Amino acid sequence: MAEENEPPSILWLDMKTKKIIKKKKNGRLVDCWACPCCKPKVIASKITNANTGPKTWDLTPYQKERIGLPGAKWRLRDVGESHHNNPNASCSGSQYGEGWIDEKGKLVGLPAQFTSGYSYNGYMEIQQGCVQEDGSIKWPCP
Repeated sequence: MAEENEPPSILWLDMKTKKIIKKKKNGRLVDCWACPCCKPKVIASKITNANTGPKTWDLTPYQKERIGLPGAKWRLRDVGESHHNNPNASCSGSQYGEGWIDEKGKLVGLPAQFTSGYSYNGYMEIQQGCVQEDGSIKWPCP
C-alpha cells in the first residue's frame, strides 16, 4: 500500500476492450498512477456554522471503501458561497485536509469529523481531484 503522501500503484482496466491500460516510455512499462478515466467531483458537501449550526460535520460515512476513485486525491475545503451557489465559480475558502484515495477507494487520512470555529457559513466539500500527466491535480474548482 502507498504511503499517505504517495499515489497508489494501480493498473487500469479499459471497460470497453477489457485490456489493461498501461503507459510505455522508451519501450518500457512505467507506473501509471494517473487514472485515464478520472473525473473531478464533489463526494459530499455540508454547510457548517459555529453559531447557528450545525457546528460539526460527521465524516465517518466517507471513511469507508468505494467512496472515491483509486489513484485520485481527496481534499476537504470550504469552497465559499459563490461557488456553492454557482459550481462554475472558483473556490474562495480554506482547505482543511487532503490525501490519496487508495486501491480500495478509501480516502486515506480523512478525519472523523470537521468542526467549524467560525460564526459564518462554511460551504464545506469533500472533493475528488484527478492527477494529470504533469503531476498536477485537477479539482472541481480551482
